[in-house]
Parts: sequence; structure tokens; C-alpha cells
Amino acid sequence: MRCYMSTLTEQEQAKLQLKQQLFFKKIKNDKRWYIENFLYIRDKHSQLIPLELNSAQQIFDEKITECEREGKLKRFIVLKARQMGLSTYTEARIFANTSTNKFVNSLIIAHEDKATQHLFNMSKLFYEELPDAIRPMKKYSNEKALVFENPTNDEIEKKKNPGLRSRITVATAGTAETGRSPTIHNLHISELAFFPDPERSMTALLQSVPDTPESLIVIESTANGVGDYFHRMWMQAVRGENDFIPIFLPWFTDPTYSKPFTTDGERQQFIDEVNMVSEDANGNIIHTDEYLLKEKFGLTYEQLNWRKYTIANKCNGDLDIFHQEYPSTPEEAFIASGRPKFSTTALKKYEKLVKPGVRGYLVEHGRSVKFVEDPKGYVEIWDYPKKGEFYSVGADVAEGLAHGDYSCGLVGDSKFNIVAMWHGHIDPDLFGDELYKLGVFYNYAYLGIENNNHGLTTLKRLQDREYWNIYFQKTYDRITDQITSKMGWNTNVKTKPLMIDKLAEFIRELYLGIYSDLVISECFTYVINDNGTTDAQQGCHDDTVMALGILLQLLLEGKGENYAPEVPDERCGRRRIRNAPEIIDPLFEGEDITHEIAE
Repeated sequence: MRCYMSTLTEQEQAKLQLKQQLFFKKIKNDKRWYIENFLYIRDKHSQLIPLELNSAQQIFDEKITECEREGKLKRFIVLKARQMGLSTYTEARIFANTSTNKFVNSLIIAHEDKATQHLFNMSKLFYEELPDAIRPMKKYSNEKALVFENPTNDEIEKKKNPGLRSRITVATAGTAETGRSPTIHNLHISELAFFPDPERSMTALLQSVPDTPESLIVIESTANGVGDYFHRMWMQAVRGENDFIPIFLPWFTDPTYSKPFTTDGERQQFIDEVNMVSEDANGNIIHTDEYLLKEKFGLTYEQLNWRKYTIANKCNGDLDIFHQEYPSTPEEAFIASGRPKFSTTALKKYEKLVKPGVRGYLVEHGRSVKFVEDPKGYVEIWDYPKKGEFYSVGADVAEGLAHGDYSCGLVGDSKFNIVAMWHGHIDPDLFGDELYKLGVFYNYAYLGIENNNHGLTTLKRLQDREYWNIYFQKTYDRITDQITSKMGWNTNVKTKPLMIDKLAEFIRELYLGIYSDLVISECFTYVINDNGTTDAQQGCHDDTVMALGILLQLLLEGKGENYAPEVPDERCGRRRIRNAPEIIDPLFEGEDITHEIAE
């Protein structure tokens, strides 16, 4: 090079030096260009090929580039399907950063030794195939570290040209290397859902990464059921409760997941099968799963043909296995590892019918209530109130903490359709105001509010506002041989199992009109515990499930045009049931409800 440079004029030398400077600047700053021009991988046929980003990798690259452009922290949690290449891209991104910058410390951790070694072999291959002109000096490369530093033992020479002094280290989850670590600038955690003790490992690792725009954390994993550490972290990211950006890429993101037909006749036959319709016992039109997928996600018949082939030949004909390996939605990926209370088959059908409602909030105007559209509103409406329709509201009340459970009110019509939902964090007394407005807006709906704990405050607020159409739980007292009524729904060891069992039946038989993705999501994560009780899986919420269960009980009472509402008896300050028939609901017979509402 020096001999060649000596033959150039000063102007030509200056141009060449500028060109070299621009070249190395591009290497440092344009990671995608660096990856696609200089890094090699082994493909499925064991051939060495350039790493050209596929569709999924390009989407991930754009997300990272967007964060860099906006100066945001690069924190990502990735829920992935099989064979998307996101682990490969993450390794390439970290290698590109570590091999072109000084004093960068990168750590890669996988769930098992075999996976750890596989990821590290990628980095070693990247290094081996680099052109000499851009390959950094390497001090050593063993099974656990790749160190970019001058390998010489001559201290004088090393001081003059130390090299990058950057390194890529790998470790397996649960080993000593995953404990307290020095500062980490790039952290790649692979298959977190399968770590032996993820919470302990993550607590130590996350403290080691500085909160600077230059640092990078990528947590990627396939799902391993609902309620584990990875699932909880994913749900927190989805809800905006941590700084990680959730990335989910469905199977149809990959254009290679498509299978052409051998003949036009075969294609037409498949199209006819996809578009086949039938009717259920109520005369409702039933479409095929393939048709619903096509309509919801805009899939081609070739993609659906690949899906059919893969289910039959790679998933043993088991649709649940396909959903876990090649999910269309996060809920499909997180197939419950426990015992889901509600039929996942039914929930997947409901999931295909989900549609966004109109969001906004309710405002009082004198004695009436109006709806104001606002994309950030707490109220979501699927069907506006109709004149003459009788509506019911099931409400679950939370404490109101910013990061606690949510309060939820679900509105249902006489045809068992959910037509609106109030959902958010709010103080219990203020939730009473919101339910008042919701009830008035929906023709003075019949309100069923859980009276456990904070629900008493909500009920008291409604009572103070003289809202008259409130559910009273009826109790038969065997000692006095009298029926008594207590305001609100009481969830206890007797009423909860019956309420949830009835809800499970109606979900299984598709009797309810559910269009909310949030309701479906919480139903997916509502499970049977080892002792037979039911609750939201650890780290999940069940606010909409409880509200839906209460709503169903109100709808099953058969209130409607013949309903005589419960009104105050001014003589004794208590409420009585006007013209109430002498019928005892077996759900409450013998139940001792002790909660009272202070007048």
C-alpha cells in the first residue's frame, strides 16, 4: 500500500484517504450495510452464503434504527415463531457493533449449552470470513470469548497499537457467568422462557447494562406457556409498564411460508374448501378457520396451503402445536402451560371475530350523558344504545393504584352481546361516577357491581347519586325463613365457582358476543390452580373475566320489559323488591352475605 501511495500525487492521496475514512465511517455507522456486505452464515443446505436480511430481520432492523434516530433506549423483547432468523440477526448486530468500536463489552446468554455454542459459532464464523482490511486484531477465541485486542506480548508494541479491546462473551443460563457482571454494552438473551431461574439471572444482568442510547438489550424467546417470567415481562411491555418494546412477528411475515399448487384444479378445489360455509343450530353462518384467517390477515391461498401442509406433516395434525410453533397472534404463542379454564378452541374462534370499538369518554349534560370520541378514552363502544333495549352492566372494582389491577365495567344487551367496556385505573368512588354515566347512557342499565372490598365504596357512590337500577343479591335465611337482599354481587367460595362454570359453558358454546381483544386475552390466561380454584395466571389480570362473569349472571336473570326495578323503601331506609316473585335463586340459597352499604 505504501509503495502504491508513493506513486500517487498529493491530491490523489488525499482523495484516497478521504474515501477510506468514509468507508470506515460507513462500516461503523451503517450496521445493515456492514451485515449484508461482509457477514456470512451457513444456510439450511450447509452452504456458506452472505447474510441478506429476510422480511422479519428487516422489520427488527428498522425498529432498532428508529430508536437510534430518535435517541431512545434500545430495549426489545421479541416473541418469535420458528425459523425467523431473529437470533441470527441479533448476533450479527452485536458482532457489527463490537468488532468496529473500542471498549465494547457484549454478552450472549442462551438457555442451554448447545444453543450457547451455536450462537457463539455464528460470531466466530462472522470473524473468520471478514475481509483482511476490516478484520480487527484478535487476542484469542475460545469456547466462551472472542476478544478483539492486539495478541502481542510486547508491551511497547501493545501500547502503541492495543487494538479495539472489545469482546464478545457467551454463557449458559444458570452458570456463574450469568451472575454479577461488569458493564455490558450489548446483551442478547436467547430463549428466556426456558431459563432455569430467569428472575434471578435477569435481576443481575439488567443492572449491568447502562441506560445509554448506545447500549442494546435484546430478549428473544419462543413461548413456553402462560404466566412464566418471560410471559409476565412480555405482558408488561405490551401494557407499557416497562421500557422494553414488544415485537411479535407472525408466521406469515416470512414470504417463504407459502406453498404453490401443482395444478389450477387443485387450487380451485382448495379455494372452494376455504370458502365453504355452514350454519349452526341458531342459523348463524359459520366460516372455515382458513377463511377467517384470510379475511383478518389478508393471507393468500398459497400461504393457507402451506399452513395446511405444515399442520399435517410437521405438527402431527395438531392445530395447537402449529399455533405454538407458528403463531398468528401472541395469544396463540402463549398456549397455557397450566390448565386453562375456558375452551381455547372457542377462544381462538372468538379471537378471529375481534374488532376495534370506538374509544372515548362519557360526559354528563344535565340529566343526560353524551359520548365524546377520544382514542385515549377509557370507554370502548361496539354498539351504541338502542331505544327500547334493556342493558346490563357487570363491574369489577379495583383499588385504583397506577400499577395495580384495573377496574372494569362490561355492558351487555339482551342478546348476550358485549356492546361497551369501561377499563382503566381509577379510585373506587370515582369509578362509581363512571358507572353512573355508563348506566345512564345505556338506558339506565341494570348495574351489577362486586361488593367485595373496594366495591362497597363504588356502590355507596351510586347510592348517593340515587342510581336506582342496581343488582341486589338475594339470600335465603334458614333461621328466620326470610329472603333478604344485599346491594351488589358478592364473590365468595360458593358464588365464584358457579359463576365461572356458567361463564365457561357460555364461552365454550359461543353463546356470548365478545369482540374485545382484551377480554379474550384475559380469558386465555385464566387457569385452574392445583387446588381446583380458578384465577388469572401469575402476572396476568382477570378484571374483564370477573366483570363478564357478573354480567352473565345479570343477563341470565332475564330482566327486560317485565322487570320491576328494586327501589328504596322510604319507611325503613332499606331497599325492597317491588312485585318480586317468590323465587329463590339456588346460587345464593343458604349463603350468608354480611356486607352492608352504609346509608
